[in-house]
Amino acid sequence: MQITSTYLSQVPNTPAVYALYGGKGRSLHVAYVGIASRLKSRLEQHLVRRDSSVTTGASAVSLNLEHLSEIRWWTRPDFVNEAFLQAAELIAFDILNPTLRSRGAITEQAKQLYNSEEFKRTATEIFNRESDGKLVLPSLQEALERIEKLEKLVIEMDARIKSLENR
Repeated sequence: MQITSTYLSQVPNTPAVYALYGGKGRSLHVAYVGIASRLKSRLEQHLVRRDSSVTTGASAVSLNLEHLSEIRWWTRPDFVNEAFLQAAELIAFDILNPTLRSRGAITEQAKQLYNSEEFKRTATEIFNRESDGKLVLPSLQEALERIEKLEKLVIEMDARIKSLENR
């Protein structure tokens, strides 16, 4: 069952292969595929701190985060094994065909797993099924509307607190 959220705080902090998507509807496309030993921390690096190599513009090609619309991820208990996670990422590249790929070094063990027919079958099944989770990113307009609602709530709460203090 897929977990869908609009809050980064609800993303698990577990090992995962993840895909960043751009566009909407029929124009939805995989912009980037990467791996994370702690998914939520990695997504915070991309989206909040914006200090990952793919978002800083430190390389010839980078992501424009304003055009991302969702993030999907796949998890498995085996992903705690770094070689398994790296090899799974290689399969994800093959299946999801992202515009950008992470640039991490691949270990020999991961390369051997990637070349194993049994592993390819198993990993292909992972990425051909629905993702384990999805984070839907708000548009700029949606984010501004959320901020406006939060500001109104803060003003109301502040007024209630002042009212209670004056009693």
